[in-house]
Amino acid sequence: MKKQWWGLVVLVLLASVILRHSLLFLMGLLLALVGGVSYFWTRTCLVGVTYRRRLGTDRLFPGEETELALEVVNAKPLPLAWLRAEDEMPSALELVGGREHYSHLPGRRLLINLLSLRWYERVTRHYRLRGLQRGAWALGPLRLESGDIFGLGSKCSEQLETQLVLVYPRLVPLTALGLPARHPFGDWQTPRRLVEDPLRMMGAREYRPGDSIRHIHWKASARQQGLQTKIFDPSASRPLALFLNINTFAFIYEGLDRDLQEFAITTAASIARYAWEQGQPVGLYVNAVAWPGGQRIRIAPGQHPEQLLQILEALARVVEHGRWPLEAVLEVESGHLPYGATIVAITPQISAGLCTMLAELQHREYAVSLVALGDAHLDAPLPGVQYYHIGGHEVWDDLKALRLA
Repeated sequence: MKKQWWGLVVLVLLASVILRHSLLFLMGLLLALVGGVSYFWTRTCLVGVTYRRRLGTDRLFPGEETELALEVVNAKPLPLAWLRAEDEMPSALELVGGREHYSHLPGRRLLINLLSLRWYERVTRHYRLRGLQRGAWALGPLRLESGDIFGLGSKCSEQLETQLVLVYPRLVPLTALGLPARHPFGDWQTPRRLVEDPLRMMGAREYRPGDSIRHIHWKASARQQGLQTKIFDPSASRPLALFLNINTFAFIYEGLDRDLQEFAITTAASIARYAWEQGQPVGLYVNAVAWPGGQRIRIAPGQHPEQLLQILEALARVVEHGRWPLEAVLEVESGHLPYGATIVAITPQISAGLCTMLAELQHREYAVSLVALGDAHLDAPLPGVQYYHIGGHEVWDDLKALRLA
C-alpha cells in the first residue's frame, strides 16, 4: 500500500471537517474503504496459492522431448485480479511452444505467465521441453507476485526449491568412434588360465612365486605353517573399468575445451553401453565430482539392470573441471579392482605420469587400453598397452550431426 494514498485520505478527511463539507467527508470515507480493502487484499493475495511443475520424465537424451505442465491453484474464496509467475529455466533445455524472456543470470531464461484466477480455480498450462545439452539442469527457483485490483499494492514470494532434469550424454556406435565393432579392447591373456573371480573361492593351495599377495589365505597359512593361496572359480567375463579424464588441458587456468570434453564423455558412455549390452561387468571412475552433492564419481563394475543408468546419470552430473590427475585416480582405484580386470583410460591429454601409471598397471597383469582424443598422442608405444586415437573436433562435429534412436 502506497503511503501517499493514506496521506490523501487524511488530507480529504481534514479538509471535509474544516470546511464542514459532507460530500467531501463521504469521499474521504470511500477512499479509506478502498485503502482498507486494498490492504487486506494485498496481505492475503498469495495465501493458498500453489505453483507446481509436472514433468513427463526428468531423464532425457539429447534431442528428446518431454511434457512440462505448470499448475497454478488459488485455494481460497478471494479471487486474484492478476498473478505474475516468473520461473527460471536453463538455456540448455529448449521450451517448445512457449516464449522465454531474458535473465541477468548467465545460462538462464525466464518463463513468465500472467494469470487471472477466480476463487478456488485451477489453471494448467502445457509446454514441451527438449534436451539440447548434456548435464544436470535445475528448473526454478520461482517468483510469484500479485496484488489488489486497484493497483495500490503488491506482494511477492519466492520458492527456492528447484526441480532437476538430467540430460544424458550422447550414445553412438563404437564404429562411429573408430573402434572395432567386436572386442574393441581385445582378448588380453594373463599368465593364468582364466580370469579368477575373487567372490567365488574354491579352496587353497601352496603359494607359488608370481601369485598375488592379495590372494594369500592367512588362516590356511597359519594352519599349514606355510603360505597358502586362495583358489577361485574361473569367471567367464572380465570386468571393464572405465577411467575418464574430463580435463582438456594440463592446468585449469589454461581453460576448457567444451567440445573435446563432451567428446570424451560421449566416448565413455558409448563404451559403457557396449559392455553392458554384451553382459560384461562395467564400472566408471572420473577425476571429478558430481553436481549436486559434490560426491566423487566411482561406480564399481557390475552387471545389474540399473548399472548402465547409474553410469549415464553420473556422466550427466559431472562438473566441468577435474580435481585430480587421472593417474592419481588410477593408482587409488586399481587396488580395488579384481585381478585381470580390463582398464580403459579415456583422456584428451596424455602426461608422463599417466604413461608411467598405465605401464605399471600392465605389469600388474591388468589388461590396459588407452583411448586418446584431440591433440593427445603417445610419443612412444607403451608395451602391452592397447592404444587408440579416435580424433578430435572434426569427428565430434560429425557425431553431433547423427540422429540416433
